[in-house]
Amino acid sequence: MQSTIATALAFAAATLAVPTTAAARQAPQQQQLRLHATGGALAAWALTNVYSEAAGANVIQIQRPSAYESDAAHLAGGRLYFDLGNTYPWGVEIPAVPAGAVGQVVSQQGASSTGFALDGSRLLTYNADSNGFWACPVDHTFELFYGVDPDPTKLPSAECLQIQLLASSA
Repeated sequence: MQSTIATALAFAAATLAVPTTAAARQAPQQQQLRLHATGGALAAWALTNVYSEAAGANVIQIQRPSAYESDAAHLAGGRLYFDLGNTYPWGVEIPAVPAGAVGQVVSQQGASSTGFALDGSRLLTYNADSNGFWACPVDHTFELFYGVDPDPTKLPSAECLQIQLLASSA
């Protein structure tokens, strides 16, 4: 009887000690995304989600760090999610952008665009590029846009700034 119990306990311990997938071995680490020093006057500004009824999604705004903390985010399977204290994550969606233009980045409940990662410097990349992010003023607040090598005449404002997003542990 004792050997049967010992064998059962040893088997259970071995089963629990060996995760079956990479996801089981490592939970996503929360990050805070801030503008990298390349943002000039916007360096270290925070990324926050603001619900927009017109869009039916969250607009991602760029706010002063003295007044706002960046919303917690995590990467999972090449997708970027914001953890907004709800029971579901808000996935970051990169719009389909015609060549030479930019589109507004939003977050929405559930899935998101794939292709996000952090490079060796902890810069956020989308499809291996960290240079496609833009901060453009909309109604006197900077919002996040995406587009690689846009024509300056196709930007939403002459005041748009090309930015990079740096991740730090939340």
